Amino acid sequence: MVDKEGKKFGVKEELKEIKELRMDLITFEVLRNAFVSACYEGSTQIEQFAYHPVVGMGRDRSNGILTVDGGLVAHGHTDAAAHYGSFEDSLINLLKHVPKEKMKPGDAYMFSDPYEVGSHVNDTHLFKPIFYKDELIAFACTVVHWPDMGGPLPGTFNPEATSCYAEGIRVPPIRLFIDNQLNEELFNFWAYNIRQSVERRGDLTAQFGSASLLEKRITDLCAKYGPDTVKLAFEEQFNYTERLLYRELDEIEDGEWEFDDYGDKDVMAPGEPPIRVHCKLTKKGRSLTFDWTGTDPSPVGSWGGPRGTCLGANYLGFMIGFPHLFPLNRGITRNLDVVTKPGTAVHVVYPSATTGYCSGAFDKVESVTIAVMSQMLSKVYPWRVYPGSVSLTNLCIGGYNPRTRKGFVQYTFSVGGENARTFKDGKDLIFMRFANAKTIPQELEERWFPILYTRYEAVPDWCGHGKFRGGFPLVRELDILADGCQMTIHGDREVYAPYGIAGGTNGGTGALIVNPGTEKEQNVGMYATGINLNKGDHIWYSQSGGGAIGDPRERDPELVLKDVMDGWLTLDAAKKFYGVVIEEIDEEALDYRIDYKATEALREELKNVPLPEGRGAHQVHPLGKNIRPAWYPTYEQVQPHITVSRPPGW
Repeated sequence: MVDKEGKKFGVKEELKEIKELRMDLITFEVLRNAFVSACYEGSTQIEQFAYHPVVGMGRDRSNGILTVDGGLVAHGHTDAAAHYGSFEDSLINLLKHVPKEKMKPGDAYMFSDPYEVGSHVNDTHLFKPIFYKDELIAFACTVVHWPDMGGPLPGTFNPEATSCYAEGIRVPPIRLFIDNQLNEELFNFWAYNIRQSVERRGDLTAQFGSASLLEKRITDLCAKYGPDTVKLAFEEQFNYTERLLYRELDEIEDGEWEFDDYGDKDVMAPGEPPIRVHCKLTKKGRSLTFDWTGTDPSPVGSWGGPRGTCLGANYLGFMIGFPHLFPLNRGITRNLDVVTKPGTAVHVVYPSATTGYCSGAFDKVESVTIAVMSQMLSKVYPWRVYPGSVSLTNLCIGGYNPRTRKGFVQYTFSVGGENARTFKDGKDLIFMRFANAKTIPQELEERWFPILYTRYEAVPDWCGHGKFRGGFPLVRELDILADGCQMTIHGDREVYAPYGIAGGTNGGTGALIVNPGTEKEQNVGMYATGINLNKGDHIWYSQSGGGAIGDPRERDPELVLKDVMDGWLTLDAAKKFYGVVIEEIDEEALDYRIDYKATEALREELKNVPLPEGRGAHQVHPLGKNIRPAWYPTYEQVQPHITVSRPPGW
C-alpha cells in the first residue's frame, strides 16, 4: 500500500500465511491453480460447442467445483457472478432433495427452481457428482442460460408476470443423466414446453460435456496426488483465502455504513412505485454483517430475486473491493453474514415472479454493496472506491425467420459504460461488471435472426461527468426483416441512473424506442411486454453510462479536449459540465483548441452554480456525493495493486 505521498505503509506479505498450510506449498499452489484452470477450460468448452450465440459467443455460462458439503472451491476466470455466487446455496438445496447416498457415478442432476438456485428459470444448473474409486470427492456444476424456458413470451422474460406461473418451467432436481446417458423421456417432456428445443439439446450437450470435463480433471488429480491430498487442498484453499482476508480486515477501522439504490418501478403495482434496496454494513473486528432488511417488500411484478440472488450479488460487490482474493470460495463466503428478510425485494418467496431478477434485484444489491464497501475502504484503499456502473437489460425478440424457415428467439445483452476509478476514467462500451460475457457480433446475430443493424456506436455525452468520468454506453439501431415478431424488454435504469460519487454526476440512463422520428414512434422504456413488430420496423436501443468520481470542473481540460476530438463529448457538454471552452477550428482536420482564458473565467463563474442534485441522469447523487476517497492516488502509485486487483470476470 501507498499513502498520498507515495510512501509504502501497512502490512507486508507474511510467511505465516504459508507456514500455516497443512500441506506442501508447491503441491498446494499446483492444485489450487489446477482447480481454477479446470473451470476455465470447462467454460471455454461450452463457448466452443454450445448452439445459441448468447451461450457460445455471449458467454452466458459458468462452471464451478464444490466440496461434497457444498463449499465453493473454484470457478472460471470468465464466469458470471450471477451464476457462481449461487452455487453453494444451489448444491445445498439439491442435497435436501437427493441425498448423496443415492447418487451414483455417471449421474447428473438438472435444477432450475428460482427459489432454490437463486436466479431465474433460464439459468439451468447441472450438477455432476465426481467419484474416485467409488468415493464421492466433489461436485461439478455448470450453469447455462437457456434462451427460452417456455412461458407466454419468447425468451421467457415477462415484466408483467405477477407469479412464477406467468414465466417459464420451474425444474425441480431431476436426474437427467443416468450412467452418462441423457434420459430422453424427461428431456422430451421438457422439450415439448419450450421454444427451439433442438437448439437447447445442443446447449445441454455442451453443458454436460463441460461437467464431464471437470469430473475428469478432478479424478486425474486424485490419481496423481491421491484423493485425500485433493480434499485437503480444497480446505486449505478456504483457509488460505480466509487468512489473507483477515490480514486486510485488521487494517480497516470498525464502523457502520449505509446506502440505498432504486429500481425504476414496479410495473404491476398501483401507481408503479420505485423499489428501494437498502443495506447497512457493520464491521466489528473481522466480522462483516450486510443487513438488507430495510429493503422494500417484494414487488408485484417480476423484478425481485430470491435469497440466493442477494447472496451472489453481495459476494460480487465484496469481491470488487477485494478482487485479489479471486476466485470466490468458501473462505470468503463463510465470513460474510448476509441478513435478509423473506418477503422483501431481495428475498422473494414462492410464487413471486423472478425472470427480471438480474436487471432488478441483483444489479441493485451489487451496486449498494459496492457503495457501502467503498465507504469502508476509502481511507486505506482509495483505489478500491467505485461509483455505479451499467446495468443489465434483457432484449428478446421471437417469431418466425423466413430465411431459415424456423422459429427463433433472439436474446441480446446491453453494453454500457463502466464506473470511473479514483485514478482513471471508466471503460467505454463494456459489458456489466458482474459478468465477463462478450458482446455478440452484429454479423452473427444477422445470420441467425431476421434483423439488420444500421447503427452500432457510442452515445455522446452519456457518461457520468467528473474529475474522472464514467464510461460511455452503446446505442444500437436495427431493422426488423420479418413480419409477426414479438419483442420484450426487461431492464432498468431508465429513471434511476448509475450513481456518481464525491461530487461526480450519475451516468446517463437507458432507453428503447420503436420507430423513432415517425408517426408510429413508441417509447417502450425498459419494461415492455409482447410488443408486436413487423418487417420495416426500426428499433433504437441504448443503455446506461457509468457513474463519475469528483467534481467535473476539476477535470484536466486537456482530457476534456481529447474526449471532444474523439467524438465522446460535444462542445456544449464540455462547457456545461466541465466549464471548458473549446473552439472548433476545423472539424474534419480535428483541429480543436482550448480557450484557456475563457475556461478560467467560466470555471470561476461556475463555482457558485452547483450541479443539480438527484438520482437521475447527470445529477449529483445525494448519498454518493459523501463517498470520497481519502486521496486520489496516481496511476503509478496504484499500478502495483491493480496488476492483480481486477482479474478477468470482475
